[in-house]
Amino acid sequence: MGYIWLALAIVFGILEAATVQIVSIWFAGGSVAALIAYLFGASNNLQIAIFVIVSAILLLCTRPFVKKFSKSRNVPTNADAMIGKTAVVTKETDDLGLMGEAKVSGSVWTICSEDGSQIMKDEKVTVEKIEGVKLIVRK
Repeated sequence: MGYIWLALAIVFGILEAATVQIVSIWFAGGSVAALIAYLFGASNNLQIAIFVIVSAILLLCTRPFVKKFSKSRNVPTNADAMIGKTAVVTKETDDLGLMGEAKVSGSVWTICSEDGSQIMKDEKVTVEKIEGVKLIVRK
């Protein structure tokens, strides 16, 4: 059983090294604890219980801390500067408020109405958000 725990610790360690996020370090720790239990002569059932308990304790104690620091952050771009600006519609939207065009800060963007209403040419709109390459606007 000792070789199994050693192999699991190595596999979980390699898996952890190969991934970008922390996903298996807790199980590697549980495997090492079970290997130590094996070396002290613990029964197979006790080794399995130690593996499960140590893995769960490591997961419960460290996961919130790890999540806090590995949280994905929204990286602002230059396009985010468009939000809140006023744009002039250069091509009216269709009846559903989709696929129009507007000029804002010297650039022409595809626009969609936030509430689905039609926006006519030369109307002024406010940029609410950006979805892909479209500005979502309101009158």
